[in-house]
Amino acid sequence: MIYKESFFPDEHLPTRPGLKVIHINDPDYGLTEDEIQDRYEFIRCYIMKAFKVLMMIPKPDYKDDFFVADLNVTQQGYSAYNTHDFQNLRRPFNKFNYAMKKILERVKDLATMHSCISHADDRQEVYERFIALLHREFIDPVEGLARQLHSEDSAAKISQIKRKISRLRQEIFKCITVWERYAPPDSWDR
Repeated sequence: MIYKESFFPDEHLPTRPGLKVIHINDPDYGLTEDEIQDRYEFIRCYIMKAFKVLMMIPKPDYKDDFFVADLNVTQQGYSAYNTHDFQNLRRPFNKFNYAMKKILERVKDLATMHSCISHADDRQEVYERFIALLHREFIDPVEGLARQLHSEDSAAKISQIKRKISRLRQEIFKCITVWERYAPPDSWDR
């Protein structure tokens, strides 16, 4: 009985200085800003630990990376797609360079596939696909331009055709360079 008489209910006791008021609707449970930042940093590190091996793979650098500027409504560059300034600043799209870039990517893919295959017949098939790509994209057009060059009489047209042939020959050499870089010669021992 003596114990029950000396017991005070919690609502009659004064609050202790280390206690915090936690609101049920507060998503941060009464944490300070530093504690919230530490919690987010811990979560970020924990999640990134699962992707550690993936993050070790180097990211290739691209010449024309796309970025979105951080602008607000009052700035001049806001909503650039709807202005004439944006249209005037854009470079014209070069279809030939884009096509050559995609062809070089295809050559690189074929060369990488060629280097991964161990069976000689399959390697020969991939090499024949590379040669067919060269013929379809470059060699056949060069032969057609050469026939056209021999039948042309105008000096201006001849000069223009020679420039086209020269440009296509440069692209052939680029393709061969990419192939040699990524596909090992057949004389290599496996």
